[in-house]
Amino acid sequence: MYIGDMQMGMDLNMESFGSMIDNIIAGICFFEYEDGQLTPIFTNEGFFRMLGYSRIKGTKYLKKIEMSIIPEDLPRFRQAIADVLKDDGAVDVEFRTVTGSGGLRWLYVRGNLYAREGNKYIIVTVIQDISERKNVEDELKQQAERLHILSEAEGERIIDYNAKTDVMVIKSSGDYSMAGDRIQNKYMEKFDDTSIYEEDVAYYRSVLEGLLKSPKHDTIEFRIKWFDEEYTWYQANLTSLLGSEGYVTRIVGRMININEKKLKELELLLRAEKDGPTGLYNKEATMQLIRNAITESGKGVLNALMIVDLDNFKEVNDLMGHSQGDKVLVEAANTLSDIFKGGDIVGRIGGDEFMIFMKNLNSIFDADRMAATIVKKVNYTYDHEEQSIPVTCSVGVAVFPYHGNKYEELFDKADKALYTAKANGKCGYRIYDAATTMVYHANRKNAEYAPEKGMDMNRKIEDMVMQILFEDKDMESALRSTLELMTAKYHFHRGYVCGNEALPISRTVQFTVPGYEIGKETKEHYELKRVVSEILYESFHKASIIHDYDLTAEEMHDYFRAEGIKSMLYYPITSKGQFQGAIVFENHEDVQLEFKESQMEEISSLFRILEAHILQIGLMDRLQDFVTQIDIFDNLDSFVYIVNPDTYELSFINKKVLMKSPEVKIGDVCYKALQNRDTPCEDCILKRLNREDAHCRYTEERFNYSLRCWNRASASWLECNERNGLALLNCIDISEYFIG
Repeated sequence: MYIGDMQMGMDLNMESFGSMIDNIIAGICFFEYEDGQLTPIFTNEGFFRMLGYSRIKGTKYLKKIEMSIIPEDLPRFRQAIADVLKDDGAVDVEFRTVTGSGGLRWLYVRGNLYAREGNKYIIVTVIQDISERKNVEDELKQQAERLHILSEAEGERIIDYNAKTDVMVIKSSGDYSMAGDRIQNKYMEKFDDTSIYEEDVAYYRSVLEGLLKSPKHDTIEFRIKWFDEEYTWYQANLTSLLGSEGYVTRIVGRMININEKKLKELELLLRAEKDGPTGLYNKEATMQLIRNAITESGKGVLNALMIVDLDNFKEVNDLMGHSQGDKVLVEAANTLSDIFKGGDIVGRIGGDEFMIFMKNLNSIFDADRMAATIVKKVNYTYDHEEQSIPVTCSVGVAVFPYHGNKYEELFDKADKALYTAKANGKCGYRIYDAATTMVYHANRKNAEYAPEKGMDMNRKIEDMVMQILFEDKDMESALRSTLELMTAKYHFHRGYVCGNEALPISRTVQFTVPGYEIGKETKEHYELKRVVSEILYESFHKASIIHDYDLTAEEMHDYFRAEGIKSMLYYPITSKGQFQGAIVFENHEDVQLEFKESQMEEISSLFRILEAHILQIGLMDRLQDFVTQIDIFDNLDSFVYIVNPDTYELSFINKKVLMKSPEVKIGDVCYKALQNRDTPCEDCILKRLNREDAHCRYTEERFNYSLRCWNRASASWLECNERNGLALLNCIDISEYFIG
């Protein structure tokens, strides 16, 4: 609307008008809109009081209002402005903003066109903070979801645990006041539920604690008695719900009476299902129980079948006798029983082989983690006549329903995975199906099986490798998984990483495609890989494709012939200009290695990521107290460097730096890598850090040549003492803001 011939900026006396509305609780703001720019020209004190800003900070907030709005809400905000300019009446909009302290706030804005002159508009708005109302709406939504879950439980007992009040209610799904109902206050605080069978208490409580950590589903079978009744088997299907506060506030579900079915199962097991020496289930009982578990698995449930084979068990039997061999089997069986929870199936299927069926995985990472635990704990040494005999294990894993939905399919694939683990040096584990399973492996942090969506096989291999390396805490396991993925991706036959004494790798890490294992006649060459890779460095100082005719040293020709190598992809690992080791992939068929330029760039990027990860391992050993922090640094959306301020050397760079700065390496000096200088910066921010103040911090803005953008860099101490110091440099890209 128009106000007569009022001239904008003259007749509109904001100060006098503002004195009348400063005491209004809601925020009242006048904006000037011209050529796509929204500028605040008046704001009442009520707005600043409502949001808790000073006038200076609140004005800055309004000037950059779009920068603080959640990206998903921006289209709605911009559409509201467009609607206001049409002058068809008041326009309402709700959106989320981020406060200066990082919190989230919901705002409701009602706007109207106050005046217009040419391309210049005055918009008047009333702003209200509706965060509390939205939180209540979210809570009501959670309650509706809870009631929906409970409504599906009719005819069974209902579990409803309130984490806020620590009250557990277990009731029949009919009349709330039935005699079988139970209400317990301070349920988790004073956990002493004598109604649960003693052997099931620890398992039951661990499931509840797991549900309280994050929202998820879980199923548990346990025995419980109601008042004077006998213990009865129940299956509880539980769901934990996330409240508006950001943590689990409710666990709800239903309890199904499975006593009759469970007693029949136990009757089956009592019919000589136990293995004599170990006390575990025997082969027949193990197979039948796994088949039953597969049949009962619901939609979307992940399970894992694992075959565990003892390495060098025959040697113990031959040298020390069957009596000692039985003791080894018993020790391994006890170890496996300690590792797995009561609901999982653990059995011995013959000789030195065990089989495990792990139920209700949250993601494939659960199987990955447990397989690694088995390899770590089933590791013994026996002394016999001044000779030490190591007994380790190899594990093959298949995941239901990803690798099959029948016992026979899962067993076959787990057996093939076991063969691969054995062929690659024993004392390790493999999950079946290299290429596609590695995609699962790379996504495992948030992975859930979704057959209708399928696997994202088009995901960039750099992203997959980054997640494998930075989420698998076992370095050799991570390297072997990466070698397997690259071998499958680029059709190599062998891949390995080796290093000299300075490199933090205890032994050569290798992956070999089945059919191309190292034979007995070439075992001696396997131990020469470190030496060979160093000889190659004298001729090839960078990533290189090497054929037999490229070699000048006769000993290298002999090595290629003995190993059956037709061509090789070689990458030397260097630090501070010194050779540390190599990453090598071999081709054993008469096909010349050829890659397109884009493929070679991709492979070079992968080599560099591997190199950086390996060189950073030493830092992790030094900074055990900071391992969690470093894991956080890797997932920040900023560029993070750890620098030695005395030598200016880079000791760590996070994933974002690795992906954006292809030329930066561990061991580089920061002034060369970041500022393209040959000497330290005269106003070096690191030199301003006070060693006597472990909490000091300095921030400056400057251009980062390696990232090719303007950064706001904050320097602080990560480790600070008289002799040693490590500084953390956290850089945020401000190019758009800075140039603007």
